[in-house]
Amino acid sequence: MTRPFLSEADRTDVFRGLSHPLRRELLVQLKRGERTVGELLVLAGSGISMPTLSRHLAILRDAGLVRQRKDGQKRVYRIQTQASQKAMKWLKQIQ
Repeated sequence: MTRPFLSEADRTDVFRGLSHPLRRELLVQLKRGERTVGELLVLAGSGISMPTLSRHLAILRDAGLVRQRKDGQKRVYRIQTQASQKAMKWLKQIQ
């Protein structure tokens, strides 16, 4: 048996991060470039509250799919591709 690319816990986090349509859309937006929380809120649409967006971003951060940095009082997010690349390698094992 080969050594897994991701531990069970890591796979759970990554796939949990990818499991919600809003989180997948946030990743698509972040692939286009860094975005502030305010920009992501506008892109998410009027039906999403700040607390809801914050929860989704926290799940993505915990999964290692995004990173955040402070720019003054703003929080800027960017995509972190290492976790998704490892998940893709794991998925190829079961093809």
